[in-house]
This record gives sequence, structure tokens and C-alpha cells, in this order.
Amino acid sequence: MLYLDTKFMEVALPIIEHEEYQQMRYIKHHDESVFDHSMKVAYYAYKIAHRRNLDWESTIRGALLHDFFLYKFKKCFSLRLITDSIKHAIIHPLIAFENAVKYFELNEKEENIIKGHMFPFGFPRSKEAWIVSFVDKYIAVFEYSSNFKKMMLRKQPA
Repeated sequence: MLYLDTKFMEVALPIIEHEEYQQMRYIKHHDESVFDHSMKVAYYAYKIAHRRNLDWESTIRGALLHDFFLYKFKKCFSLRLITDSIKHAIIHPLIAFENAVKYFELNEKEENIIKGHMFPFGFPRSKEAWIVSFVDKYIAVFEYSSNFKKMMLRKQPA
């Protein structure tokens, strides 16, 4: 589905083929990689932005780079999980932004898509940034619930 859309892939390829970006294939995000998660967010946000005649190119680029943080977030079930999760929610967009500007030239809209995607910790200032923020949350909830369901099925006795 993603790779058949030539408009999407023309904008995405320079980012997804970058050596540093490829590292995201090895960082887990719920039950898949950060790379796969970012591709989904970028594709679905692009479809919405394109349909609404918005800046779909910046939407793709910002969405691809929204989780370009390149570290593993360790989830351990402890009292620190909530504080660690909040810290990650606040810090990872800033780290993603730092990494993005290190390797890619960004416009203002793309910068805000990256820094603002974790609303209410960041604030989206464009329609494109709001779209990426909502699509990211929708996909993350789907990924998390799917992962949780798999975990529960594994725990059931045969």
C-alpha cells in the first residue's frame, strides 16, 4: 500500500533511505519498529493532507521524522513507568528534532510537526501538524491495543 503511491514515495525516499534513518528499523515501538510506525503515520497523514489540499509534502517529511529519536524506550512495569513515559513524551520530540536538523533541511512547518506532535506537551501550529499529532495517537493506540491483545492471548492456558 505505501510503496505503490508514487507521490508519497518520491517525498519519503530521501529520508527513509538515509543511513541514520535506517537505524529506526531496529528500535521497537509497541510490537513493531519505530521505522514501520513512522511510515504508517506519514502515509495516513499524507492521505488526509492531500485530500484536504494541504501541504502534503511537509506532512510526509514531518511525520517521517516525528519519532527520529534513535534510542530504545524501556518499559518496565514499576512505579517509574508513568514518570518515565511522561519524560519520554516531553523529551523525544526535541531529540527527534535535533536529529532531523542534523541530517535534513526542514521548513518551519516540518519543524513544528516534529516538535508539536506530542500534544499537549507540544503544540501543533498548523493543520498539517494537528493531522500528524492525531494520526500518530490513533496509530499508537491501535498498535498498543493490538500488542496487548496478543499478550493476553499468550497468557491464556491451552
